[in-house]
Amino acid sequence: MRDDENKTPRTAEDKYAEMRKRFAACEEAENTQRNLAVDDFKFIWVAGSQWDNHFGQMRGTRPKYEFNKLRQAVKQVVNDMRMNTPSIKVRANEDGDVEVAEIRQGLIRNIESQSRADEAYDWGGLYAVSCGFGAWRVKTEYVGDDTFDQEIRIERIHNPFSVRFDPSAKALDRSDARYAFVEDAMPTSEFKRRFPRAEISSFDSAMTSDCRDWYNEKEVRVAEYWKKEPVTKEILLLSDGRVVDAEGFDEDAAANPPVGEDGMPVVEPVTVANRRPVETHKVTMEIVSGKETLEGPFEWPGRYIPLVPVWGDIVHIDGRDQWSGMARSAKDAQILYNAERSNFAEVVATQPSAPFMYTQKQIEGYEREWRDLAVDNAPGLPYNPDPNAPGVMPQRVLPPQMSPGYMAALQLSADDIKGVTGIYDASLGARSNETSGRAIMARKQEGDIANYDYQDNVARAILYTGIIINDLIPHIYDTERQARILGEDGSTDYVTINQPVWNEVEQTWDTVNDIRVGKYDITISTGPSYTTQRMETLDAMMQLAQSQGPMAMLAQYGVLKNMDTPGMDEVREAMRKLLVGQGLLEPSDEDQPPAPPPPNPKDVAEAEERAARAAKYGAEAEGQAIRNQQEAMQLGFSQGMQGAPPGWLQPMNTQPPQGGFFMPETGPAPGGIPG
Repeated sequence: MRDDENKTPRTAEDKYAEMRKRFAACEEAENTQRNLAVDDFKFIWVAGSQWDNHFGQMRGTRPKYEFNKLRQAVKQVVNDMRMNTPSIKVRANEDGDVEVAEIRQGLIRNIESQSRADEAYDWGGLYAVSCGFGAWRVKTEYVGDDTFDQEIRIERIHNPFSVRFDPSAKALDRSDARYAFVEDAMPTSEFKRRFPRAEISSFDSAMTSDCRDWYNEKEVRVAEYWKKEPVTKEILLLSDGRVVDAEGFDEDAAANPPVGEDGMPVVEPVTVANRRPVETHKVTMEIVSGKETLEGPFEWPGRYIPLVPVWGDIVHIDGRDQWSGMARSAKDAQILYNAERSNFAEVVATQPSAPFMYTQKQIEGYEREWRDLAVDNAPGLPYNPDPNAPGVMPQRVLPPQMSPGYMAALQLSADDIKGVTGIYDASLGARSNETSGRAIMARKQEGDIANYDYQDNVARAILYTGIIINDLIPHIYDTERQARILGEDGSTDYVTINQPVWNEVEQTWDTVNDIRVGKYDITISTGPSYTTQRMETLDAMMQLAQSQGPMAMLAQYGVLKNMDTPGMDEVREAMRKLLVGQGLLEPSDEDQPPAPPPPNPKDVAEAEERAARAAKYGAEAEGQAIRNQQEAMQLGFSQGMQGAPPGWLQPMNTQPPQGGFFMPETGPAPGGIPG
């Protein structure tokens, strides 16, 4: 039941009494669950934990063997999640800017990279799959010792069982929790070193019954105590679009910024456009013992408690959430399998080996050889003929046969483990009767689908992580600064955010890349996990490179471009020249244009043959024209001779007379000879 949210503790003792009451409520709601979860986790990962009290007592001091089949089934699910880590996506909403959304997303990628967030995701997912509950946190830290700039980080919680949420919270991500604890037990000496002013020595006599669990002689329990405190505040809508708290905002200073040497304000003047009161809450954290505050309280800049739970199987029964992992339902089958295998091994070990039957007379004098038969592994054994057993030599006697019931029981228990976990032999890589690649992948996918809810719960937790970070970004990155962002292909870029720029046209100050304003939604996308998008591209290119033809050559060039292997520059450049030369790539300004392809010998021969025929036809035509001209000249000469007067034939003057030209067929041209 919720305690009164509006009731404020009047004294320090009231405050710590309320804190202890809340912690007791967390313990009372989940103590049984957590004890079972711890046993489940040990059952999978701690050797010697797979025997329950019943079978353990039955076997007493007899051997208790473990054949941990459940561990590999859990690793199958966990490693599949590692290969398909969801990616946080940012989308502009309402007055959000698309370019600023891309900057935010690049900033979140950088936060995940610098935080090594995959460690937190994998660790939390491991606990969720194994025992039903894991967790990680979002925190802030200073960039360096010489600056006030902070960065957002995602951090693994080493012991997820140390995290306790408000038991009255209903949301799966516990975003509606009013308080939460992250507890830790430290040695008394370490407690005194870190908190020398804490009055630990007086707690033995002054402790009340509800805080005895916080102290003992050897160690002290401390905890981060996160809580939401209801507050009424006034918010301001500024002229630049930002919404800020009225507390701490200097309206006069913002409206009248300093003036530079040119007489212009050094930053954009900001005025209040609107204001209103709101009922909200603030998040605080303090490190407490059972009786006092050791550090803090500190006010968290965001609106969410930055602790992220990730669940395995979770249902709501009898007013409480019940959660578990893969181990809970598979433990019985695993215990039976271990017991049956131990019995089987014991029976085999206690059964006599195939013994020899002989008389005392037959081995007389050879006792050592027969006694050390198993050690010497002799090829043969000497013996004495026994007159009392003529013609009979020592013979082996077959041992009793193993009961087929043992093998059937073992097979049943092994099948029960597969049926409970949903992980069958094909999912673990064992050969089956499928022959095609598609059938093999379909059988393997059955195991993935059977346990997809675990991967989906991790994706929901990563989504909530993105929501927390998106809420923090305007508060942490609230000044002009250089921010490193990562692109989808893993490339690094530096962007100046919240940069004031003077607009000469509008005569106003504009803020470039202002990530403090606007609304943005968070989504996730799930797919194969790659360190960078370049690795994903490389994987796709390598698959295309196995094809045939020009596409394979282009894919091979894509593989070379996306490989970070040293010494590949020359190979990559040679491949590019080859593709440009073949016309498969467009040449750049630095590339030589592709050389014309060499002529086809067949085409050259045909062209030469056509040219020869053309020359022949031309020569024949020219000869025919000459013959025609000669025939015409002869014909005209003959006709002229028939009508000419006697003595007309004189030596011909081939030079035309002055003033005209000579025509052999008809004589001098008219006007060629003066009258």
